[in-house]
Parts: sequence; C-alpha cells; structure tokens
Amino acid sequence: MQATLRRYRLLEARHAVGWVPLLSLLVGITLVVLTAALIPRLPTAVNAFMERAFLIRGLGAVILLNEYIGIYFLAFFCGATGLMRALVEPRENRSLELLLSKPISRGAFLVARVGPVLLASTLVGVVMSLATALVVRPFTGDGASVSMAGALGSGLVFTALAVLLLSVLVVPLLRVRDALQALLIAFVLWVVPLAPSAVLLYRPDLFEGRERLRELIVLGPNFIWFDASMPLLGVIALVVAFVASWGALVLGARVFERTELR
Repeated sequence: MQATLRRYRLLEARHAVGWVPLLSLLVGITLVVLTAALIPRLPTAVNAFMERAFLIRGLGAVILLNEYIGIYFLAFFCGATGLMRALVEPRENRSLELLLSKPISRGAFLVARVGPVLLASTLVGVVMSLATALVVRPFTGDGASVSMAGALGSGLVFTALAVLLLSVLVVPLLRVRDALQALLIAFVLWVVPLAPSAVLLYRPDLFEGRERLRELIVLGPNFIWFDASMPLLGVIALVVAFVASWGALVLGARVFERTELR
C-alpha cells in the first residue's frame, strides 16, 4: 500500500510540476547574471535616481533591488503556473471527477499535487538567491552598503514570501474554474506586497514622519537598509513559510472536501 501511494505521489508530482521549474531556473540564473552585467552600464543619472528614490547607496544596492524583484517574480509565478496546472486545469477540462475516482482522499490528492509545486518554487528562489549573492560580490567590501550574506538572506526572504503567497493562493484556486480568473487572482496577490515600494517611488511624502512604518513595509529597499540582519531573517522566513504552507494545505483539504466538483 505504501509503495502504491509513493508511486501515486510521484506521478501526481510529475504532472503538477512539469517543465516549468527547470525553465524558471534557466531564465532566473540568466536574469541574475544579465542584471548584474547591464545595470552598471546604464547612464549614471538612472542609477543615481534609483538611489535617491529608494534611499539606497551604491551600485551594488541598485543591482540587488532589481535582483530581488526577479527572485520574487520567478519563484511566485513558477509556483502559480504549477498550481493552475494542478488545480484549475482539471476543473476547466472536466477531468477532476475522473482523477478523484481513484481510491484516494481529496486531501491526499491536494498534498500530492501542491506539495511538489511549493518545493519547486522554493528551489527556484534558493538557487536564484545563491546566484545573486555571487554576482554582487564585486560590489561588497569596506564601506559598501550590501554584502553577499545579506543578499542571500534577502533573496531567501523573498522566496519565503512567494511560497507563503502560493500557499494562500491554493484556497481560491480550489474554487476557480477559469485559468484567466486564476491568473488575475495570482497577479493581485503577488503585486500587493510591492505597493508600498511604489508609494515610496511616486509619493515619498506619504511616509514623512512614518519612518518605522516605511522600514517595515517597503519591501526590497528595507532589506538593503538592514543588510546585516537579513541572513538570520532569511532562514527564519523560510521556516515560517514551510509551517504556514502545511497549515494552508490542511485548510485547503477541508475546503476541497466541501467543494462541488462541477
């Protein structure tokens, strides 16, 4: 029975994950390298504007700010694609009832499909974070505002955030029957944490007298401001994300048990 269950989980994992994580890894590593190579070649005025707008200092900080968004984007949408393939596609093509006709509970089906997707997204984020720490090395050293350890930790925090949001995304996707609706929900969920950074860029006056709030919610720049604290925070964030993911799977299984298949 255990061997059969393992084979079932492996088959479901292969279907849910597919080729997207490998493609995301290749694109992600390429993006990390190109960002580090191209940003120093931009006009000085462009990089100076980024420094002023986001209250950061140095070319390394400008590079990292862009790298962090890339990590967050690819880790999240790699997982979102997998979740839509795993949960929305069967409802869309009316094959969910057939899949659940197997002698397996809905909860086991959900874990078998969603778990590998979350792990694949974590892998994409971790590898991109390691690559980011390596490419930023020439911009670290005495007097620099960034470090390799801080870059790695910050990348891990963004990875953890992506995984956490994917866990939250599971529940609404269990109710959605259309891939376009699922993509819209995923995009809104992804962009909301970045809204304070956009506010800092376009309306910095809104944060006047609210420095503590700015330090807390302006994701990306605040990781650079507190570079020395990021290695530990990165590890803690990943642990929290995994615990929250398990809780989201338990909640998702309960919702799935009450969900109409048609």
